[in-house]
Amino acid sequence: MAKLILTGAESFGEIVEGGYFYIDKTLFIKELLEKRGKVTLITRPRRFGKTMNMSMLERFFGMGTPSNPIVEREGGKSLFDGLKIMVHADIVERHMNKYPVVFLTLKNVESPSYETVVNKIRTLVSDVYQRNMHLFESDALNEYKKKRFHRYCAEEARDDELESALQFLTECLYIHHGKRAIVLVDEYDAPISNALEEGYYRDMVRFMRGFLGSVFKTNDSLEFGVLTGVQRIAKEGLVSSFNNPLVCGIMRNTFATCFGFTDDEVRDACEAFGMGEMFGEVKRWYDGYRFGGHDMYNPWSITEYLKSKQFGEHWISTASVAIFSDMFHRGDDTLKNDVAGLITGTPVLMRMHDGITYPIVYSSTGAFWTMLLNAGYIKPVCGAEGEMFHAELVNYEVRRMFSRFAEEWFEERQPSISEAIRKFAGLLLKGDAEGVSRALNEDLLNNPSSHDYKAENSYHMFIYGMLLAFSGNYAVYSNHESGKGRSDCMIKPSRKEDHAVVIEYKHKSEDGKDLKEEALKGLEQIEEKDYIHSLRREGYRRIYKYGIAFHKKRCEVAMETDD
Repeated sequence: MAKLILTGAESFGEIVEGGYFYIDKTLFIKELLEKRGKVTLITRPRRFGKTMNMSMLERFFGMGTPSNPIVEREGGKSLFDGLKIMVHADIVERHMNKYPVVFLTLKNVESPSYETVVNKIRTLVSDVYQRNMHLFESDALNEYKKKRFHRYCAEEARDDELESALQFLTECLYIHHGKRAIVLVDEYDAPISNALEEGYYRDMVRFMRGFLGSVFKTNDSLEFGVLTGVQRIAKEGLVSSFNNPLVCGIMRNTFATCFGFTDDEVRDACEAFGMGEMFGEVKRWYDGYRFGGHDMYNPWSITEYLKSKQFGEHWISTASVAIFSDMFHRGDDTLKNDVAGLITGTPVLMRMHDGITYPIVYSSTGAFWTMLLNAGYIKPVCGAEGEMFHAELVNYEVRRMFSRFAEEWFEERQPSISEAIRKFAGLLLKGDAEGVSRALNEDLLNNPSSHDYKAENSYHMFIYGMLLAFSGNYAVYSNHESGKGRSDCMIKPSRKEDHAVVIEYKHKSEDGKDLKEEALKGLEQIEEKDYIHSLRREGYRRIYKYGIAFHKKRCEVAMETDD
């Protein structure tokens, strides 16, 4: 019988003690001990088990305190009994429950005001101190330190004093236990990302530089530190000011399979829940994240699917939509074109940046694509290496979300064009070449609204439109590999008996004469390159082939049927 999935639980102890569904990631402990730096920063997208793994580290390394004792399962068994790390007796003997541990998660620290956010951090610090109240009774701490300790507990510390709260706690722990502390800070960048949206970015960065820098830079009371987050913030010296931090982003092999689910883990989970036959469809929807060359799944999407037995945008539904709205409303023409290409299957060429720089510039730059890559929306194309590489949308779940925002933007900003494209799409599917030509020449290319956006004068505008019209029953591809090359556009209906469509665009940049001839060349290219090969192989027997030639605001259409 499959174990119960406890949605939203991020406490390792709660999951294991309760016997809930858990995919064993305890070998992360071994890899961390073997490969860590003095300070290690691990970046992964939202909902990839960062908090759960940090909670696991706290449980494994933590020596426990009177107010936060080591928890055992029924029968005196360790929380880790039966888990993979217990095979490594040397690690268990040397490290399990041997260190004072400070664990702080900043994931929910957000507010419209800087003062409120700092007060939230003040409360979190108080909670951490109260879990170590035995220090207040320690004979090893002098009265001055005890008074300062009390101020942190009582949330009375000044802002400048609050910045050194974690460093001071490690100092007290070292004095009392004679052992350096391990410090775990989960979602370190969450307050900064929120501050950017709310308008107090500079103040927040200044505070966080002091708050984190005091504990992670030249701190003799620190054994080692681990931070997790979504982005590496490049500017302001926030991370680089630490003691030569080891930064493990999604492009590195280090810890690649420790966050998220592997192919085998998802297959086994599907079998355990009696849904093994659905694995192929699960893979189509949710596979595709690539960490250090390893294909990974988002744990949130998988567990939500296993619970509901329904495919849907589970992970995406938990995201902030601001970035996607801004992508279409504030993005420049090149960015809109590249996003359109991503939606329809055309990878974007990008340069990976070491970190992101705020504020976000909505243009087709390496910094912008790096942000999307770290956030889990795009991935390197398989086999991509080096600084420059092609990236694509990670999977069907993310593609649906991008498509929805494209449609909403199109409907909101260009309702007249949107309706014309729907008409164009219907004619295209009927094989009505004259109607397609008329719709393009009269309704689309000469629509006054189309003058406002260069992106709508490119062939990507038509792909956008087809995406809107076909999202229910058709799949639309750009630069889809077939035969001896890549077709400009391919449309596959969900039913094999319906007509599929292949389109080759031609752009004439000179005088615009002989457009019909150019359109016919498009048809010749479809034939010569055998672009319909993959459609035939997949079982489509009725195919419309279009050559469409453009010059400024005019076009000519040529069409053949392949039955």
